[in-house]
Amino acid sequence: MLRTTPRTAALTAGGVLLVTVTAGSASAVGWGSITVSYDGKPRATAYGDFRNDRHINAKNKVMSKDLAADGNTVYTTGNWYFENGAEVHQLNTPEHNHTYYVTHYLKHPLQATAKSVRGGTRACVQLGWPIPDTCSAQALPTFDY
Repeated sequence: MLRTTPRTAALTAGGVLLVTVTAGSASAVGWGSITVSYDGKPRATAYGDFRNDRHINAKNKVMSKDLAADGNTVYTTGNWYFENGAEVHQLNTPEHNHTYYVTHYLKHPLQATAKSVRGGTRACVQLGWPIPDTCSAQALPTFDY
């Protein structure tokens, strides 16, 4: 385990970036960078932060860019995993093919019956049919609320 600050811990296990923060110790939990490859070539990358937005939403700020500049578009997906068992699956950012970082926000309301949430994020590349979209390992920043 790598200690990044006195109250924030980061751990990489099985290709998943795990970051946890305790209540009141930070306004945002940084995550990334995550990269998706296809055919041995890096295609997209993303990084960002996951935050408690005014005690209303779990908000994920996502910065992504196209690494290949090959005409295929890139996007990110977001999932929310609440400790009470509630899950919200796959909200996507708009697709783009910019070779500079583009910022998007994904958010979902906090669950009143939960006390913590994980924000699962993947970078993805849209490949032509019949090849399915390919996505990176999932970053999983967490905060208590």
